[in-house]
Amino acid sequence: MKPSKKRARKIHKDHRLIIVSLDAVGSEDLAFLKTLPNFKSLYEDAAVCEHVESVCPSITYPAHTSIVTGKKPIHHGVFNNTLVQPKRPAPDWMWQRKYVKGTTLYDEAIKKGYKTAALLWPVTARSRIHYNLPEVLANRPWQNQIMVSAFNGTMSYELALLKRFGHLRDGVRQPALDNFVHQSALYTIKNYRPDMMLIHYTDVDTNRHIYGVHHQKARAALGRHDQRLGELFTALEETGDMDKTTLVVLGDHYQMDVERVVYFNYLFKEQGFLKTKGQKITDYQFLAKNCDGTCYIYANEKKRPNKEAYEKLTALLEKCKTQEIYGIERIYTGREAGEKGADDRCVYFIEAKKGVYYLDEFEALTLSVKDVKKGKMRGSHGYLPEKEGYQTFFLAKGYGIRENVSIPHMYLWDEGVTLAKLLQVDLGEVDGRVVKEILK
Repeated sequence: MKPSKKRARKIHKDHRLIIVSLDAVGSEDLAFLKTLPNFKSLYEDAAVCEHVESVCPSITYPAHTSIVTGKKPIHHGVFNNTLVQPKRPAPDWMWQRKYVKGTTLYDEAIKKGYKTAALLWPVTARSRIHYNLPEVLANRPWQNQIMVSAFNGTMSYELALLKRFGHLRDGVRQPALDNFVHQSALYTIKNYRPDMMLIHYTDVDTNRHIYGVHHQKARAALGRHDQRLGELFTALEETGDMDKTTLVVLGDHYQMDVERVVYFNYLFKEQGFLKTKGQKITDYQFLAKNCDGTCYIYANEKKRPNKEAYEKLTALLEKCKTQEIYGIERIYTGREAGEKGADDRCVYFIEAKKGVYYLDEFEALTLSVKDVKKGKMRGSHGYLPEKEGYQTFFLAKGYGIRENVSIPHMYLWDEGVTLAKLLQVDLGEVDGRVVKEILK
């Protein structure tokens, strides 16, 4: 699916917006990134905020949805990475556009006549993006990756990328995955000339999960990102009028080092709140649904737990809070969770202490990370976004952006609102503010 040069010129708009997300890259990384040649060059004369608070919970899918909607999770509807599917050992992720309430930056750009492209941008599967390689995985025994990707994205476009760059992939392993995404992005810029493009790189996030936040492999991934940014900028210079191009580079959340996992569903099973068979939860009154550094506690609305059950749950969690083994920093009610932008339909929302994260299994109460077989992480996210040293960043440069502007503080949902203003499109009712200080 390669448009002719004549067609490419015809569909190209006067303004080009490229948004690059560096997953799990935070404010703490900026000192090192500024020593790297390409990031240093982009940083010079840019509008920058070095203190961007992520969403609650601070994980990838809610974060990326806030970036393109200008809303908190409670208002855009993407409360977690994965769905609440207790009877499935591996729940589906919130891959598809249908989970997003309201409009998005790319929807409004399409309405305005922009040609759009997205590479592994979360929660865009089955969207109207013209050239779309969505982040989606084969999650059923009868599925394969090619079939699932084709069903959820732009089939002919994906097949063209796979034919040229499929040899670079090795499942979701890094840096192979980002190498594939990156070469696909360069090819898309040169051959499809999108007016708006969303690119999601996960190299740093993966390496921090596996090795820890400050491991040399995570730093090496930051170095690879610097090279990718340089090559992207070169491709943009070669294919378009840079006076009409805006380049945005941002993070979605940061990570923290962890040492131990806690499984509240093990406790709930012991207390009779849920029943299991093999690796499956067969029935429940109350269920723990993790967001890594936080955890939702949901009631089974079909079962309608009685007042005594709620009182038993409350007393149990209050007792757990006093015992170090559970790693609880704070317990929020559903209403309080909603006030923070999280899912207010939960009964409780639990925040983990430093060094602890939560998972959904029920074979043990707690494990050291070295003993974890499923979901092992040495770096994790999902914590309350206002934690010290846990912020991310936003950088914009080019058309419509003031030079040498430093913003002391932003929220992640401010980004979409500000970029909508830049594109002169309307996202409707939003939570964010237009950061006018960076706009010409």
